[in-house]
Amino acid sequence: MQLFFVTFATVMLRGIQQQNVIHERYKWALIFSFLIAIAEVGLIMNVVNKGWPSVPFVGSGGALGVILSMYVHKRWLR
Repeated sequence: MQLFFVTFATVMLRGIQQQNVIHERYKWALIFSFLIAIAEVGLIMNVVNKGWPSVPFVGSGGALGVILSMYVHKRWLR
């Protein structure tokens, strides 16, 4: 379950970062770069420990993370 949440956070941060770049939000892009780095290190460490059985958790965490990032960023810009 930890792997699900780490993947969720990683993908959500990447999705928001993409919107930061598109909308030229430089300060937020800088901050999110460091948050993404932290999340990616946690993700890699977890996947290395679990191997192939981690795929369902990574897939579902990523799917929900990207959907929520789209929703949050749309509401955030208003």
